[in-house]
Amino acid sequence: MKDCCKTGNESKQKKSNLKKWFSYGLYAFIGVIILGVIVLQILGK
Repeated sequence: MKDCCKTGNESKQKKSNLKKWFSYGLYAFIGVIILGVIVLQILGK
């Protein structure tokens, strides 16, 4: 899979990899906030 995606530009590949992990972190952060709100709603009653 990686062989077909190689462009020869290593810095571009690292940048896209960093962007991917940043988006994963952002989604995880939002998910944790939503789960925290749900737990607080359940425990608050």
